[in-house]
Order: sequence, then C-alpha cells, then structure tokens
Amino acid sequence: MNYLKFSSSRKFNIYKLGEKLFLIGTFFLCSSLVIGGALLLISFIFGSFIHNKKINYLKDKWNLPFFFCGLLILLSALIQKFILPNNIPEIWNPNLSLLGMANWIPFFWIFWACQPYVNTQEKRKKFALVLISGTFPLLITGFGQYFFEWTGPFETLNGLIIWYQRPIILPGGLSGLFNSQNYAGSWLNLVWPFCIALIFEKTKNFYNKSASICFLVAIGLAILLTYSRNAWVGLLIAFPLVVTQQAFLWLIIIFLIFASIIIFLISPIFTGEIQNTLREVIPNKILLEFSEEGYKNLDVSRLEILKSALDIISKSPLWGIGAASFTAIYELKTNFYKGHSHNLLSELAISYGLPVTIIFTLTIITILTIAYYAVFIKNLKTINYFERACWASVFFFFLSQLVDIQYFDGKISIIAWILIASLKNIINENSRDIKNIN
Repeated sequence: MNYLKFSSSRKFNIYKLGEKLFLIGTFFLCSSLVIGGALLLISFIFGSFIHNKKINYLKDKWNLPFFFCGLLILLSALIQKFILPNNIPEIWNPNLSLLGMANWIPFFWIFWACQPYVNTQEKRKKFALVLISGTFPLLITGFGQYFFEWTGPFETLNGLIIWYQRPIILPGGLSGLFNSQNYAGSWLNLVWPFCIALIFEKTKNFYNKSASICFLVAIGLAILLTYSRNAWVGLLIAFPLVVTQQAFLWLIIIFLIFASIIIFLISPIFTGEIQNTLREVIPNKILLEFSEEGYKNLDVSRLEILKSALDIISKSPLWGIGAASFTAIYELKTNFYKGHSHNLLSELAISYGLPVTIIFTLTIITILTIAYYAVFIKNLKTINYFERACWASVFFFFLSQLVDIQYFDGKISIIAWILIASLKNIINENSRDIKNIN
C-alpha cells in the first residue's frame, strides 16, 4: 500500500516538473533555442513517459500517419545513401539526407510527447499566455533594431545568452532575434492570433487588460515593420478567424478590400491627386512590396522556382533526390542561389519523395478540418477565442509555408508542432463529448 502511494506521488511530481519545464522552456524559446529547447526536451521526455502510461504510442491513431512518414523518410535517406546513384557528387552529399531527418522525425515524436501539457482548454490557454510573454525580448530587440539601430551583440545571464542582430538594409525590415524579417514575421504570426484572443477575454483587472492591449499593439506594429508580405497577410486574416462567426466570408471581404486598395495605389489607370495623396501617406517601403518597381531587381520569380522544384521532383518521385538537393541543383542550372524551394511540400517531396509528402499533407489537412468543426461549427453559441486562435495560428502557418519556408527554424517548428498537438487534443475532447451525449 505504501509503495502504491509512493508510486502515485512520483508520477504526480514528474508531471508537475514536466509542466513547469514545458512552460519555462516555451518562455525562453524565442530568446534562446539552446536554453528553451533544452528545457522543452526534458519536458517532452517526461511527457512521453506520462502519455505512454495512459495509451501506447501506436494505439493512438493520430500517431500512425506521422510514424509511417518517419519510416518513409528514414527509408528514403538510406536508399539515397546506399542504393541510388548520386549524379551530382561534386555539389551534393547524400549524408545531407540523413542530417535532414532532424527536421522531421524528432517533431513527429514532439507531437506525441507534448500532449499531456496541452490536453485541456486551461492548459492550452496557459501555454498561449506564456508564448505571448516570451515574445517580449523579440519586441524589445526588434524595435531597438528598427528605431535606434541596435545591432549588438547583447549579453544576458552572464553571457549565457548572446543576441546578434543585423543592421536593417533597405528594403529589409525588423528581424530582431531572428536571421531575417520573414522568420521574425512567421514567429509573430504564430503569436498574433492569441493576442487577439487575449483582448476578448472578460476581465475587470485594469492591469491585465492594459497589458493585453499593449501586446496587441506592439506585436501588430512589429509585424508591419517586418515588411514581410506573408506576415502582413497573417496580420489581416487572423482577426476574422478568431473573432467572427462567418470567418471565411470575412476573409474574402477583407481580401477584396485590401486588393482593391493595392490596385488603386499602384495602377497607372487611377493616376491622379487622390492616388498621389495616398501614396505620400503610406510608407514607400510598403508600396514597393506590391509594385512592379519592387520586383524589377529580382533574379527569379516564386513561380519559376516552383516550376523548377516540380521538374526536380519528377526525376525521382518515389524516393526523392535528397535533402538540400534543390539548392545545389538549382544553382547548377541557373547560377542563382536559393536556400530552398519556397514551398514546404515541394521541399519535402524533393528531399524524401511524394509518398511521404502525400501522407503528411493529408494528415495535416485532416487535423485542420476536424478541428475546424470542433472549434467553429460545433460551438457556434459559445466562442472560445483561444481555441480559435490555436486553429488560426496553425492554419495560416501552413498556408504561408506554401510560398516560403520558415519551418526549418528550430524555434518556429517546435511551436508549430505543439500547436498541431493542441488541435489534436481539441479533436479528442470533441470526440469524448459526442460519446458522452450518445
């Protein structure tokens, strides 16, 4: 009897410790991948132990597609390494495919391991609040970089954390703690829907409401200052997704209004006093992002990159060419360097083949679709803003990865997979509710 009490107490303590490490790691992740990632890793190890006691990994049907994805990625990497001929040995090494597995297989495990910490509405809300708070260093360093030309390096915790920042070179924008404005914009887009949700929280506490408004304004301004078109789109579409009942109807309306304004500002058809006045009010850097003048110095368009990616996929659709091979092949063909194919799905197909890409894509779409029903349709009368924010964050993240790739940044991918796990738990809760009704 005493042993059972001790065993039960030990499990409880492991969960509590894991949860604390999970939240602290989330808070530090934006500031330091090393510190935040290490704390999260320990929490995930605890989480997988706790989770596996309740249900075996392979008995959870949502793990199976990701498990098979992992097997296919491993098999593809081994086939590329030991069986398929390497036609470009002077510019590409098959070992890169083995290294590239780190971008996928560990995250399939994280999807499982983090679930004990986001398996209720209260836990998901707590995670979201910590995520918002942890973005504060990005705001400080980003605004300092943009308005005061801070470039660092800056040290804290006796040199344990060192931040290096790039000077902003036109037409670049705010990047803060990240390597580029697009990565900073992607992180801010993951957080932005939760800031909107926080504003709609019912509270009479003046300080809490003031802090909510400050974060909303600061993160919204930071997204604008990244001058990332992807980030701007996320800024626009998150609000109707989180707040309104007819979310996608409002998305269409906002898109049409935004497109009309842009066409009016840049089209020669509407040249005149009103257009000139508006162009003087709007910063020139914003107009450049949508005008022909802003693209005239580009070496290649995104459509041309995608076309090249599809051509490369066709050479080996079953097993792929290999991780990071797009960069080498594209540079060999065009003399232009591109770090990736600017589309996450085409990058996965080039790296490890179409079968794994199809399974991965269908699984993510299925999670988003079922979670959408649970969050938006089933609970029409009672809006849970944080649940909607979670869905909106994951939805726009994967939408944005179709035209650019920030997934390979470790900070961003960790948060993305925690949010996917959150949606999976929302689906589970909805399924339990239906069973209880029946």
